Amino acid sequence: MVCGWLKIMLSIPRDEPMTKTEKFTQWSCVMAYVVGGCTFLAAPQLLALILQLKLEGRSEGYMRVAGIGVIEIGFILLIAARSNFKMSRHQECLTSIPGRLLLVNGILLMMILRDMLPLSFALFYMVLDSSLALITLVIWCLETEGASVVTFCSEIFKPILQCRGPKTGGSTSVIFFLGIFQLFFWLVLVIRPDLAQRMFNLDLFQGYSGGYLTAYFFLVSIHGLYHVVGASNVNRSLSLAFVFYRILLNVPVFTVLFLVGQIERNLFIALMSFDVLFSVIIFISVKLERRTENDVNEEMEMLN
Repeated sequence: MVCGWLKIMLSIPRDEPMTKTEKFTQWSCVMAYVVGGCTFLAAPQLLALILQLKLEGRSEGYMRVAGIGVIEIGFILLIAARSNFKMSRHQECLTSIPGRLLLVNGILLMMILRDMLPLSFALFYMVLDSSLALITLVIWCLETEGASVVTFCSEIFKPILQCRGPKTGGSTSVIFFLGIFQLFFWLVLVIRPDLAQRMFNLDLFQGYSGGYLTAYFFLVSIHGLYHVVGASNVNRSLSLAFVFYRILLNVPVFTVLFLVGQIERNLFIALMSFDVLFSVIIFISVKLERRTENDVNEEMEMLN
């Protein structure tokens, strides 16, 4: 069963060749986000040295947590780009363009103005995300016949406006509504990090530590956006990916970070509870959906 689910998640073998947009999204996310996030996670001191950052208080631990969020963004877009099981070829890839140009840059600009993040750190990611988004847009325009603003917007918003996520039912609907909650819940904590400090009873923020933790909250909010978009695109591969990264990445890494004193107990409990709860809900919905599909297939075979 595990091997079968991995093949579905990774779309192995592929039904048809990937487009240039999908290929660029896949490899750019691996190099920029997965590898970059691993650097955050494993060696935040290296990033601090390169960008001339001063790590005070919980900054190192929170930067590692933010690294997990960066890895997950790359993983989600990688799976979305590779997927054989989706309605639109490029919805997730194209959604990342306004997401990076408008949402990411807007939030980072807000955090700069609030003196929540070092200028060098924020500018690094603003330039990186903007560059990748613009290159993705150019590649899509070059390979898409009749590419236009209308076509671009239609591919992103049409599935959402058609309410494919809620109408499809099963795990797709579950992921859609979980994504809406995740998107807005964590976005509130991005705008009001003081609420998170009181809610989770965290240590007082020192230096830019609060900004690094807020950056993670923002990344989790973006994960929620891709839950909504993936469900609207009926992307079956992402359904499995949303369980995979939570259980096999978040749970062990958060546990290690807590055990070595990099994050507080209350933050550890909150993040673990969130991830385990969502994983269980999604896993059960996917399992029930697969069982229903198998029952229908057996009935069809008996009728034939």
